[in-house]
Amino acid sequence: MQKKQTDGKGKRDSTWISNEGAALFSFAVNDNTELDEKITIFAGYIVYNVLKHYTDGQDKLTFKWPNDIYYENKKICGILCEKVRDHIIVGIGININNTDFGMFQEKAISLVEITGKIHPVQQIIEEVVSNFENQFHSLNKNWENILQIVNENSYLKDKKILIKRNGKFLEKEYRFLRVDRRGQISLIGKGDSDEVKFTSLEFKVV
Repeated sequence: MQKKQTDGKGKRDSTWISNEGAALFSFAVNDNTELDEKITIFAGYIVYNVLKHYTDGQDKLTFKWPNDIYYENKKICGILCEKVRDHIIVGIGININNTDFGMFQEKAISLVEITGKIHPVQQIIEEVVSNFENQFHSLNKNWENILQIVNENSYLKDKKILIKRNGKFLEKEYRFLRVDRRGQISLIGKGDSDEVKFTSLEFKVV
C-alpha cells in the first residue's frame, strides 16, 4: 500500500496528487477482451458500494463516467485501468483521511470530511480488493444490474455537457442518457433526435 503519492498518472496522463491518509493501490486482473470495456465501471461500482457503507448509505455518492466517484460535486475516488501485456492493471485512488488536495482543493473531498471520523485505510483497501475478487467472476451475469445502479446514480444526470473536439470545447450542449451495455456513454445533443455514443471522450459539465 502506498500512503502518499505526488506523481501518479490519471486519465489522459493527468496527475493524482494525494497526501498521507489516502488509499492509493493497484492490482492485476487477467486480460479478457470480453470484459475490457467493463472493468473500469465495475471497479467504480465496487468502490461505490464500499463507500456507501462508510457514509451510512448516503445517496450523495455518484458515478462520473468513465472512472470517478463523486460526493455531491466533489471527487472522492479516481480509477485508471491499463493493459500491460496479458493483464489489466486496476489503479484506484480514494480520498479517505487526507484533506490537502493542493490546487484541487475546491474540487475534491475525502471520507473524513464527509463523516467527521478517521477511517481505517488498510481495511477499506482490503474490502475493495476482496469484493472485486468475489464478484468479478459473476460480472457478466450481473452486468445489467450493475449498469442500472450506475445509471440511476450518475453524476451526469440532468447536467449540461460540453464535449471537446480538436482541443476545443464545442458550443453545442449535450445531455447524458446512459452508460450502455458496452460501457460507452450515450449522449444527445440539444435539438437532436439521434443519440451519439463514445468509448472515450473529453468533456466538461457546465
